[in-house]
Amino acid sequence: MPPQPYTRDKDKSSLLRWDEVPDDFVECFILSGYRRLHLTAQECLASIFQPTNETLNFWTHFIPLVLFVSKFYQVFFLGNELPFHHPALLPLWCYASGVLLTFAMSCTAHVFSCRSLRLRAAFFFLDYACISYYGFASTVAYSYYLLPRLSLLDPAVMTPYLQGLGWQGVDYSMLMGLYRQLVLPVAFVLAVTCTVACCRSRAEDCSYPFAIRTFVFAMPLSMACPVMIESLLFDLSRKNPTLFVYFYRRYFWLVVAAFFNVSKIPERIQPGLFDIIGHSHQLFHIFTFLSIYDQMHYVEQGLDEFLRAPQHYPNFQGTIGYMLLLTLCLGLVVRTYLKGLTNTKQD
Repeated sequence: MPPQPYTRDKDKSSLLRWDEVPDDFVECFILSGYRRLHLTAQECLASIFQPTNETLNFWTHFIPLVLFVSKFYQVFFLGNELPFHHPALLPLWCYASGVLLTFAMSCTAHVFSCRSLRLRAAFFFLDYACISYYGFASTVAYSYYLLPRLSLLDPAVMTPYLQGLGWQGVDYSMLMGLYRQLVLPVAFVLAVTCTVACCRSRAEDCSYPFAIRTFVFAMPLSMACPVMIESLLFDLSRKNPTLFVYFYRRYFWLVVAAFFNVSKIPERIQPGLFDIIGHSHQLFHIFTFLSIYDQMHYVEQGLDEFLRAPQHYPNFQGTIGYMLLLTLCLGLVVRTYLKGLTNTKQD
């Protein structure tokens, strides 16, 4: 039976099948539960309390958003002896803004994506930008709270180690100085590049959009490679069990999340059965939340260790300044792709 043409005259209270909505709305193996296009903002908000295929996409990010707002409030205003504006907390402010902005934008995108085709594209472009923003914010927190305390990045530890391997001519102090200078600029470039690639993946000629987005957003995770190498060369499980356990458990959750995002399981196995509850995007949200929740544990521990013996306090330019510049660059990327939308998405 050929697909039925999409009509705006459908009963407002009814949900639609995959062949009754525009192609941009159709999710792989999700056959029903679609909201109609051109809902008002009030109707979009009301839909989060109705059984649609977007309902749990919203709640699986809104509940974590509330939990993280509570957590960061406790850290900044209740559980820390420092005033919230202390320079030592600047990287944590960057990290908090990345976490909260990512969950908030995802909630917004899933609620209001049926306002119009153009707004749907805009929201998901912004969603990609926020994920890149979060990835860079994590690197800012790592670079101040975690990396300086790794034996791998300590020339006093590594120089004798390398000499024992016969690498006499390696100037490790110079290499580490270069690494510290480049870690944030490289992460910055990766954040912008990831956003460009993910926006590009929504083009009609893109064959594997979910695989591309998953791979692209895994790239910034390479900035955490020093922690992985540290665990291979040194006894990280004994030296810092909190970092070891939560770090590797976080990456386990991320692998599981990536599996569901790419495989489209379980709806691929039984199309139509998981349209409302249990489809892969909801599972992707849940395991992504678990990964960030575990990350929060070792970032907070890194802050505590930093406060015991700070080598130097972060400055505005190297933290908030970077985030503001990244916001500008990501805004330009989103604006460029919005201007390039085809006429069919200008509605």
